[in-house]
Amino acid sequence: MLREGERMDIRKTRTCERCKNVVPLDQVRLYPKDENKNLLLCDPCCTEVKLKSSGNLATAVKGLAPSEFINYLCTRCNYRFKADKSRAGVTYNLNCPYCGKSDKLEKRR
Repeated sequence: MLREGERMDIRKTRTCERCKNVVPLDQVRLYPKDENKNLLLCDPCCTEVKLKSSGNLATAVKGLAPSEFINYLCTRCNYRFKADKSRAGVTYNLNCPYCGKSDKLEKRR
């Protein structure tokens, strides 16, 4: 790292939020704490936090609902199509794939 008698430029350093060590900027890692905040961590702390959280990752992921397709008819262009009930309106907006409109959609059996 630094040789004896050398000075570290404080503009190029950050403090690790976990172990409070002053670290050069090129050795700082951002680790997501939650949706709106990241942690500034040094390399050793970052790898340690990743290893600890990797065991909890499997329990945090929810299984997706099974696909249940519903038939739709667009009365504007008379196009019939299927859409997944659990994903429509959540991961994509439900509209006709042919004309792109969503105002005249009817559910079919």
